[in-house]
Amino acid sequence: MRNAQVETTRDSVGSAEAAGAGPTRRRLAPAERTPQILAAALEEFAERGYAGASMAAVAARAGVTKGLIYHYFPGKADLFKAVVRSCVQPVFSEAERFIAVFEGPKAELLRGLIEFAYARVAAERRERVLFKLIIAEADRFPELAAFYDAEVLSRALPLVRGVLRAGVEAGEFRPEVGDGAGLAPVLMAPATMASIWQMMLGEGRAPDLAAMREAHVDLVLRGLLRPGAPLG
Repeated sequence: MRNAQVETTRDSVGSAEAAGAGPTRRRLAPAERTPQILAAALEEFAERGYAGASMAAVAARAGVTKGLIYHYFPGKADLFKAVVRSCVQPVFSEAERFIAVFEGPKAELLRGLIEFAYARVAAERRERVLFKLIIAEADRFPELAAFYDAEVLSRALPLVRGVLRAGVEAGEFRPEVGDGAGLAPVLMAPATMASIWQMMLGEGRAPDLAAMREAHVDLVLRGLLRPGAPLG
């Protein structure tokens, strides 16, 4: 009789632990739980798109309850925005640090930023997934495009314009460059297109990133530098 009771108790504990209520399951702090949820959300959005993704499915992927998802993120739009921020904020932080500590010709600084952009295209799958989602869903969900504009373009363009202005002020770039307002999106466009080609064609068929990067740098610097200035 005692053996039967022991087995019953073990079965009850095992069932409770499987449901997430067991004493051996460690309650994660928000700093640990949030990345877990965001990683699950990225996979859900990548597989099902923005429209097809659900909070319940994200919860299942993350191994948490649906209620806990809503505790952290009030709705799917909030969750998607958090995923985007988790991907792009480290990128901008790294770029801003690079600009802040760089000492040398502004042409080399601009070269470094362009190379950095292509390195992200080559290495960071998460950013390509999110970019693809925004492109695919922008017509149906204009708020996604507005969010991308506010969180990505509105932060990236001033970085590039700042480097262009600094190059003009240092006497390296042609004065016609001005404040770089028109040139900044043009300078970003080839790396953006490289990302789109990677998504459309795959790494095997898309144009070679290294060749694009070198051609991009050469074309930009030849167009920006004062006559006779070295390309570096």
